[in-house]
Amino acid sequence: MAWKNNRNRYREGFPDCLDAFRKLPDPRRSPATRHYFGEILFIALAATISGMDGFEDIAVFSREREDWLREHLDLPNGLPSADTYARIFAAIDPDAFVECFVGLVASRCPALAGELVAIDGKTLRRSGTKDGRKALHVISAWAGSRGITLGQLAVAEKSNEITAVPKLLRQIDVKGCVVSLDAMGCQHRTAVAIAHAGADWLLALKGNQGTLHDGAVSLFSDEKALDWIEAGRGAVARHAETDAGHGRVEERRLRVTDHLDWIAPKERIKWMGLRSVMCVESVRHMPGEEPVTARRYWLSSLPPDAPRLLALVRGHWAIENSCHWVMDVVFNEDQSRVRSGHAAKNMSLLRRLSHNMLKTSDELAGKSVRSKRLAAGLNPARLAAFLGLT
Repeated sequence: MAWKNNRNRYREGFPDCLDAFRKLPDPRRSPATRHYFGEILFIALAATISGMDGFEDIAVFSREREDWLREHLDLPNGLPSADTYARIFAAIDPDAFVECFVGLVASRCPALAGELVAIDGKTLRRSGTKDGRKALHVISAWAGSRGITLGQLAVAEKSNEITAVPKLLRQIDVKGCVVSLDAMGCQHRTAVAIAHAGADWLLALKGNQGTLHDGAVSLFSDEKALDWIEAGRGAVARHAETDAGHGRVEERRLRVTDHLDWIAPKERIKWMGLRSVMCVESVRHMPGEEPVTARRYWLSSLPPDAPRLLALVRGHWAIENSCHWVMDVVFNEDQSRVRSGHAAKNMSLLRRLSHNMLKTSDELAGKSVRSKRLAAGLNPARLAAFLGLT
């Protein structure tokens, strides 16, 4: 490999695919360290891509793929043990790890201007401890059109999402994007933080904003009021779509207006850039059952372009289906019992790094993440391609 021609870089053990992580501080302090820090990270990443889910799995992978690893690494003192991986990932500075992760994404992902960036939280169910430490909660920024994680921030519990969102926004460049959040993020400070980041915002409106939510419910429940607005007091736009599959038919209807005079001026000014409020009505038809109707309300800094707004609302939930679901079902995240030190945070980020590499690789394009992990575990050539070594 070309990187072996540089002796210093070779001794650090960082191949090109981990170049962005070379500035990550090695948490070990002893002069008697036996393994190169970059090589430990490389093996853990390769193992995770290949379907391994914990430190014991990583150690098994390294033993079974030792010949392949030696084609790319020095391994001067053999293979690290499972305990070595556990100690190092528990000690790595998670903030520095995220900084390197964001740097790698930024170097590989072109500008996202105009695209949707969904932010949502996820709890790692088994990361809590019997001595009372609560399960870890992470919030992620997800680029739905690319299918990758842009950044991540770990918090003590779900209620801390409100204060964590501005910090997450400072990690990543969302200028020119549309940033969406569910009801937990529907706060004045969130709208201000997104606006200051140079992005538009789309926030789910629920009962945590009582007066504002009640006003939106009343407005969209009164067709005469909407007709009155259309008569010259503002715009009211509508758009509808229908999906069918597996015996289910779902209709989605969006109504949006830029008439905001019903919101008190002191309240309206707090929502920096507020331009529209909308109602999305979903009607689900199942064979032999009564239709089920659900209504959801949103605030946005975008103008009342109904087709675009409906697409954005639908796109927000991709973080649940394409990220959180994949983490739990394909990467087995909810079953992970990694808890020591910073290990849960760092392993969570390593899973998302693996997911990004699988999604952005041209290898086995069009195949599922599960299929790609299986192929990487069975075929070293596939793994090398996913890692960008070929």
